[in-house]
Amino acid sequence: MKTIPLEKDQNFLNQTILSLTDQIDLFETFQDLSLKIISQFDLENIFETFCTIVKEVMNYQSATIYLFNEKDESFSIAHHSGVVAEFEERILSDLKVINWIMKQGRWTVLTDFQDRNAECIISILPIKSPNHPIGFMVIITEFEKAIYNQKLSSILNFLASQTAIAVENQNLYAKINKSNVYMTNMLDSIINGIMATNMKGEVTLVSRNATAILGIKKSPVMGKHYKQFLKGTLKNKIDEMFSDIAGKGFAIESMVNHSPYKEVNITVGITASLLTDKNKNTIGIIFIFRDMSASKEIERLTKLDEMKSEFVSNVSHELRTPLSIIKSYSEALLTQVEPDDHQTREQFLSVIDNETDRLATIVTNLLDLSRIESGKFELNYSAVSLKDIVNSVIAVFKTKLVNIDIFTDFEKGLPLIDADEDKIREVLVNLIANSIKFSPMGGTISISIMQQKGLVVCSISDTGIGIPKNEINHIFEKFFRVDNSDTYEIEGTGLGLSIVKHIMDSHKGGISVDSIIGKGSVFTIYLPINRS
Repeated sequence: MKTIPLEKDQNFLNQTILSLTDQIDLFETFQDLSLKIISQFDLENIFETFCTIVKEVMNYQSATIYLFNEKDESFSIAHHSGVVAEFEERILSDLKVINWIMKQGRWTVLTDFQDRNAECIISILPIKSPNHPIGFMVIITEFEKAIYNQKLSSILNFLASQTAIAVENQNLYAKINKSNVYMTNMLDSIINGIMATNMKGEVTLVSRNATAILGIKKSPVMGKHYKQFLKGTLKNKIDEMFSDIAGKGFAIESMVNHSPYKEVNITVGITASLLTDKNKNTIGIIFIFRDMSASKEIERLTKLDEMKSEFVSNVSHELRTPLSIIKSYSEALLTQVEPDDHQTREQFLSVIDNETDRLATIVTNLLDLSRIESGKFELNYSAVSLKDIVNSVIAVFKTKLVNIDIFTDFEKGLPLIDADEDKIREVLVNLIANSIKFSPMGGTISISIMQQKGLVVCSISDTGIGIPKNEINHIFEKFFRVDNSDTYEIEGTGLGLSIVKHIMDSHKGGISVDSIIGKGSVFTIYLPINRS
């Protein structure tokens, strides 16, 4: 009688061990099945793996996965395995049943096991994450009641939950990937180069334009220390900025001359600032690289556009002024000056003559500019005497000068030069006219000519207002006018010296200028004796 309790305890223990063994086996099964599904990142692979495992578990005839549309309550087929069931559409027409099963959240058999006419068993397995329903699987199997038990239900419900998690992970992965692509495209569309590093100096981000500006080759640089691919002065500058910003903590800027490719030299502007996380902890440094040559080109074009606008305004004024004067004096001669008043008539005609010359100079400059811009600027060479051309130009100016003296100093035995006489005359007219224009009353202009190493050199010096040093490099640019308070009342189009430079370059000659503010300027032209 005493052994009966021991036998009961032994039986209970054995049953408990069997139950625990079954649970451990089931747990290991769950673990293996979960790994197979969760390891997939492609939606089609996830569903294919899910259907394959379900097939192994219950050997279905047909399995169809439906996914819910996020915008409405409708659903559509995402994957199918096995034979096509003609009556499946009738099953899905009852939305109340579908909604009830999704709300219950567990595998549900629709077929009545007591129905003797049933040829198969139809069940629906919800695919549902903790956050929201994903979809469901319609499973059709042969009429075999034996396989429908609690263990199968646990396995199917577990498989469905893991599939739901895998689908959500895949959607999240797709969104992250799309976001990364968008961010990469956005960074690559920025004209400046961007590179970010952690506090060790290892690259965490680099844009395509950064690789172009820095001259980084195609080999991957992500995760590498910047010292592995940056060289020379650029590396030294980044070292310096890295150390400074890590120590000081505020954004800093600098510039460095850099040669990203062979025979290419640019100036790179660099801005560096700290990167912080949401808790304001420093996590890295971001560098922004700018090709300053591009900025300078934009600045140059903007300035050129402004100068063109000013040029149009100046030319309009320059043309209108002499025309107005000619018109006024001509009307006065016709209506107000007596025929016998020769002195007044001569004075008025002199003014008209001067303004006509001025008008002719403007028109000549505009025609020359047009020929230069269109590539139709041509030279007619002949043997000419630079001395004779200078004397003829001086003779014209002397008839119109008041209180300005012109002195000459010509070397003896000057040779003839091979040049376009009209164009050289135009050069001298422009230079001498400028000297007169910018010289005060009582000033002097000195013109010298000498021979020097196969060249004939002519210098024109004045005692005028001079040119600021920072303006000298620009005076031969089209439309440029010296920005000086002493020149505001002096008219001009800003074309003369540009055309002079072009004529001298066309003759394979040259022009230089020296100037001191308040003391005067010296323009020197160099012409080769022979074209060869």
